[in-house]
Amino acid sequence: GYTVSIPLFEGNWTPDSFYDRIKYNSNGGMHSLCLLDIKVKEADYDSLVSFGKVVYLPPRFMTVNKAIKQMLLIENSRQEGLLTTDTLAVGVARLGQKSQKIV
Repeated sequence: GYTVSIPLFEGNWTPDSFYDRIKYNSNGGMHSLCLLDIKVKEADYDSLVSFGKVVYLPPRFMTVNKAIKQMLLIENSRQEGLLTTDTLAVGVARLGQKSQKIV
């Protein structure tokens, strides 16, 4: 099925367009490859305004658990029956690295 990207939610910004693709894949009997968001070299705009120079925030990497929580949050608001806490999923992090993890 289609590959989707799951963005990190920020405050009230909780985009859910990836849910529709996952649902489409599921309805067609296909799996979904979900790419999890990363934030690297993200400017700290508060520092820019306060000090007039660009300071970068530390990198952030979405965890599989965070992605699951966000997906269940969307399911809770949509109530379309696509996902439950019993839905089978496989999470892979840092594949090919010494620190790889498959959960």
